[in-house]
Amino acid sequence: MLLEKATFTVFDFETTGLYPYRGDKICEIGAARVEPAKKEQKKFHSMVNPERPISRGAFLVNGITEDMLIGAPRIQEILPAFMRFIEGSILVAYNAGFDIGFLECSLGSDKDALNDYCVIDALKLARRLFTGIDSYNLASVARALGMRPLREHRAISDVSMTLEIFQKELDILSAHGARTIKDVEKTWPKRVALVKRVKDYKTKLIEEAIRDEKRLNITYISSWRNEITNRTITPKEIQNGYDRSYVIAYCHLRNAERNFRLDGIIDIKPEKSNQK
Repeated sequence: MLLEKATFTVFDFETTGLYPYRGDKICEIGAARVEPAKKEQKKFHSMVNPERPISRGAFLVNGITEDMLIGAPRIQEILPAFMRFIEGSILVAYNAGFDIGFLECSLGSDKDALNDYCVIDALKLARRLFTGIDSYNLASVARALGMRPLREHRAISDVSMTLEIFQKELDILSAHGARTIKDVEKTWPKRVALVKRVKDYKTKLIEEAIRDEKRLNITYISSWRNEITNRTITPKEIQNGYDRSYVIAYCHLRNAERNFRLDGIIDIKPEKSNQK
């Protein structure tokens, strides 16, 4: 399926504990369905009565109390609506194996319904595309990408952060030649697919910008500060060193000339306005 035509549902569960196969249950559901063709986003949210106590460990993580679940539907009552919400979409979650495990247990004998779904793990993609981050928990990756982290470990806020991270992942993969869902899945077995093509793509864009005196928008990971920033640069030249290449450019974020390691540029696009 082409990425531009795919419908994605990003979802997250908060739970009473870590082990669905030992009796832990879902206590909150959050999801966002994105249909690019319609350019719209639908949201799904519900607290869920797990019919069992929330473990102290889970409470310390998500802050959900049993009082917050009074009057909430049981999973059997809300699950049909959730399954209708995700129908026909590609499922996306951060650490997807965790959430899928809880969904399988909740579906019980109907879990085979999940066989029809493609599931993408935004955490696995982050580890391969955003190298050099100290921690890959959701909030840490959000901060590294210049996002303002929301309250972590509540379903809707986690969905919002995951969706924004996933959109950045898709932008990078699309810029590097990914066109289909299969192309996205191919990045999982190794760190960065299409390495040679990526390098050629970046170099070509930079050389064209130097020639035409145009700006580029880049996502850059600094090896000194171990942080990821979005910048607009006007490149001046490419210098090839002994073991790596550098882009000499005017950085409009710092209002000064800077050197950027070519392998530190993880995403690059021409500036739409094409200002000089």
